[in-house]
Parts: sequence; structure tokens; C-alpha cells
Amino acid sequence: MEITRRYRVNVGTSVKGVKTYDCTVEIAFNGESPLPDDAFAGEMTLKESDALVAELDKRYPVVKES
Repeated sequence: MEITRRYRVNVGTSVKGVKTYDCTVEIAFNGESPLPDDAFAGEMTLKESDALVAELDKRYPVVKES
């Protein structure tokens, strides 16, 4: 079974100079093997999404103004 992952990330800066991001994870299952059930596909997509958000949080940490 072939798994295709697609990530979309848009990083912006607010008028106050705060970095913001929007991200999307898409996972498609292709190939001759039977497709996984919806629960597995959803779980895998959420896991990939959580990993992407964690990486973005490390790269663009929240800076609190004093």
C-alpha cells in the first residue's frame, strides 16, 4: 500500500509582529492493497497533524511581551 502525504503550511506575521501559522495534513492511501478503515486513516492523519504542529511550535515559539 502506498501512502501519499501532503503538508500545507502558511506562516504569517500579524500587525503586532506575532508569527502565526495555518497548517493542513492530507493523507491518501493508494495501491492494490485494501484501503484501511476510516478509523485508522483518521488516527494516522491526526498523528501526522500533531507532529507537524509540534514542529511548527518549536520553530515559531510564542513570545510573550512583558
